[in-house]
Amino acid sequence: MSSCGNPRTDTDAELSLIRDECLAGGADGAVVTNHWAQAGAGARALAEAVIAICEGKSEFKFLYNLDSSIEEKIEIIAKEIYGAKDIQLSEIAQSQIDTYTRQGFGDLPSGWPAGICASLR
Repeated sequence: MSSCGNPRTDTDAELSLIRDECLAGGADGAVVTNHWAQAGAGARALAEAVIAICEGKSEFKFLYNLDSSIEEKIEIIAKEIYGAKDIQLSEIAQSQIDTYTRQGFGDLPSGWPAGICASLR
């Protein structure tokens, strides 16, 4: 999904081109918004497009088995998405992972920490 262009300064032709390029590049949708000027009313078309896409067919699948450990999930994400050779967990990161695992969160999907550094602190 892409919210594109600036309807205050861009021409209709420019907005159309941006939208078309977003869609050609693989975006599921592209909507011109002016939420910066009209707050929620200016974002309504974007919200409706997001809802429609979320309710549509999806081929999403996790890269890893959900039963994998947090460390394994992080390693797979680092290698498959970011091309990392390996990961290095700092003592603090390992301690946090151990805490999350003890608390029962080990089977939840893993996100990626801010940035793409494979050395996790």
